[in-house]
Amino acid sequence: MTNEQHETDPDLKKKPAKNSRVTKILFLMLVLALLITIFKQLKPPTDFNKPISQKTYIGLPDRKPLPAVTLEQAGKGKISTETFQGKWHMLLFGYTFCPDVCPVELSILHKMMDQLRKRLPAEQLPQIVFISVDPERDSPEGIEKYVKHFDSDFIGVTGEDIDLKVLTLPFGISWMKERSTNPEANTADKHYLVSHSTTIVLVNPETNVTGFFPAPHSEHEMTIAYEKIIKKEKSNAVEK
Repeated sequence: MTNEQHETDPDLKKKPAKNSRVTKILFLMLVLALLITIFKQLKPPTDFNKPISQKTYIGLPDRKPLPAVTLEQAGKGKISTETFQGKWHMLLFGYTFCPDVCPVELSILHKMMDQLRKRLPAEQLPQIVFISVDPERDSPEGIEKYVKHFDSDFIGVTGEDIDLKVLTLPFGISWMKERSTNPEANTADKHYLVSHSTTIVLVNPETNVTGFFPAPHSEHEMTIAYEKIIKKEKSNAVEK
């Protein structure tokens, strides 16, 4: 055996041990990264006994039936609010020309629905309905296209002024056409804004209004509140 072989043999024996240590370190780093990822995804269980903050949801002690009025939906024509039976609904009032508030609210509702889809079966999910209070400019087709931009499951409707007032008056939902900001505008100017309530109305499967989600809205808080509400409703139904 040559001197060169004597010098390299110990090195050959050390390499497997060194490689083994590197493998163990890499494995531990991988496990640690995996645990951190899982920990970030874990959320504390919802405490269903904890009352819902009135900043998030205001429940009505006496359920009021949703007024039966006629609305209009693209592809379906005239519909009645009585068709809302059998499913939870969340009603948001606004208009498609709204420069900021409505897009923000619809984005929040989309995020809320994304969370609820992960937590609840499809039959327990609410139907989001965007109701335009600006029928002068908003056609049913335009509203439908507008809401689908935010979530493919949203629907959009509008109606005659009288029907919209009958629908909203019992619940304090209001809106008002603002004067055009253009000083040279005439009375027929279409470039106007509409001030409107951003309260979201919650309607149960019996088409009774159970309460309201006042602004400002949080998708996470609304998700938890909605889940608590329907579980409580289900529990009360079983007890009866």
